[in-house]
Amino acid sequence: MRQERGAALVVVLSMLSGALMLGLSGIQSSLIDERLAGNYKAAAEAQMGAEKAISTGWGENGSGVSVSDFDTTRTLAEVEAYSWAEFTALGNISANACSGNIACHYYPLRDGSDYFIAGMGAVVSEGSLVAVSHPVLARVEFTPGPNPAFTNGLLSADYILVTGQSTVMGNVHSNGTVDISLQSGSEATVTQGTDQMVEVPLPGERPDGEDTSTCEEHPEPHCYKSYDPTVFDEYREREGAINTCSIDIDALDDGDTIFCDGDLEVQGGSVEDNRVTLVATGNVSMNGASSSGGTGSDIGLFVIAGQDIEFNGNTDNYGVFWAGGYVRQNGNSSLYGAIVAGTYIRSNGGIDFISLDSVTNPDTFIPANPRIVAWH
Repeated sequence: MRQERGAALVVVLSMLSGALMLGLSGIQSSLIDERLAGNYKAAAEAQMGAEKAISTGWGENGSGVSVSDFDTTRTLAEVEAYSWAEFTALGNISANACSGNIACHYYPLRDGSDYFIAGMGAVVSEGSLVAVSHPVLARVEFTPGPNPAFTNGLLSADYILVTGQSTVMGNVHSNGTVDISLQSGSEATVTQGTDQMVEVPLPGERPDGEDTSTCEEHPEPHCYKSYDPTVFDEYREREGAINTCSIDIDALDDGDTIFCDGDLEVQGGSVEDNRVTLVATGNVSMNGASSSGGTGSDIGLFVIAGQDIEFNGNTDNYGVFWAGGYVRQNGNSSLYGAIVAGTYIRSNGGIDFISLDSVTNPDTFIPANPRIVAWH
């Protein structure tokens, strides 16, 4: 009887030991599950932090990004391989876009023609990293469209003077004065510097005589000019550009670029629906019509002059005409499209001008309207 009682004690102790082992195993499993859940939570928070950083960089409806914001000094592959320490040490990194124990930053990157907003997030506890996300990438596209300056009629940085009766359809603005007599039937909005100042984009570099040191205190008309000194280098180096300083428009094909390091003489012809670009570092003389061949609503001709553009003869001209100096018309002509001049626009005789905004030449386009097209 005593032996049976001893056996029962052994059985009970064995059962208690087994129950204890099961309890310890369950506790250990629960601790592991809790740790895994905590790690998963931290990883998820770090990931959400990276996405929040990108959202901050994007802004409302893309208002936070512009083409000039994107850094070109690093490749996409380099950024994708960065650790948290390497990413947060970047010179173009944003401030912390998160709060609490979550830190997150974004970095705008341009790799070739592709734009990305890269974001990384991390969970930090007592100065130590608990979890770090992989770099998250939002690919951004900018839908190109014509520069508004090239769809807005007549725009001069100095003055506009027309010495005869004119019919104008569209906008007319000078940061100086406008002297134009409009015939009945015109549908024009005419403004000048006393009404408002408008930024005038121009090709080339700012002339030495335009002092901008006092522009903040007493801005003069030239203070509202902006110059692009890379324009001529871009066309000079363009693959397939035709280097000549005398051209017949009839001889041009769709996509042709003419570059002249000096003064360009242009003989008239039909542009038809071709998109052609004529560039001169000096003056451009338009001798004859540059008609559209019946597609008057499409503007495919883009003429750029570092100095002046002159129209000679009684002709019709379709195009966007962009001059660092003046644009002058010698004779009665009809112009369709847009003119932007760095000094003045003048017509010695009446002018019939119709502003057309259906510009098709991609050289007039600028990136605009950003949109996110993919996430990595």
